Amino acid sequence: MGASSIDSKSALIAGGTAAAVTYYLSKRHFDNKTIQLRKEKYDRDQKERTAQNATRQDSGLPNGVKLEGFQSDNVYLQDLEHLGKYFASEGDGIKNLMELGGHHAEYNKLIGPEECILANIRRGPGSTAVTRAFVRAGPRKELHFNPKKVNAAIVTCGGLCPGLNNVIREITRSLFYLYGIEGKCYGIVGGYSGFHDPKTPPIELTPDTVRHI
Repeated sequence: MGASSIDSKSALIAGGTAAAVTYYLSKRHFDNKTIQLRKEKYDRDQKERTAQNATRQDSGLPNGVKLEGFQSDNVYLQDLEHLGKYFASEGDGIKNLMELGGHHAEYNKLIGPEECILANIRRGPGSTAVTRAFVRAGPRKELHFNPKKVNAAIVTCGGLCPGLNNVIREITRSLFYLYGIEGKCYGIVGGYSGFHDPKTPPIELTPDTVRHI
C-alpha cells in the first residue's frame, strides 16, 4: 500500500470525524436553543395564566378555561318533607352549637336551605341545561328539636350496604357529642318490624357500645 493511499484514507477518516463532530455540535446547539425557546414559552404562558387567574378571582370566577356550549341554568332541588311544616318546632331560638366535652363551639360552616349537590355532573357540548340536585347534608342554623329532650332511633332496612356500621356509629356519636342529647338513642332490630315486634326489642346505643362496630 502506497503512502498516497494511506494519506487518502487518513484524510477521509479525518473528514468524516470532523463532519460528525460538526453535526454533533450543531445538533447540540439547536437542541439547547429549542429547550431554551420551550422554557421561554412556558414562562410566558405561566405569567399570562397567573395574570388571568388573578383577574378571574377579582371577578369571583374560578381558575381555568371557560368552555362554550355547556349549560346548567335550571337546577331542580329534590323535594323533601320538612317536619316544621306539620309540627311546631321545639328548637326555636336554640343556636346550633357543637357540644365538645362540656364546652360549646360554633360550626365552621352552616348549610343554607338552597345549598345542594348536583346529581347530573357529566357535561358535554349540547347537553341539557336541566339539572337535578340533592339537599346537601350538614348542620343547619336552626334546630327543629330541642337536644335536651331528644330520643332517637336508628333503623336500617335490608340490602347489602357496606359502611352502615360506620354510619350508625357516627350518628350515635354526633347525637351525644355534637348535639349533647340528654335522652336515649336506640338501634332498631329487624328493620321496620322492630318498631312493633316484641320479639326484637331495640338495643340502646351509646358512644361506648358503638365504639368497635
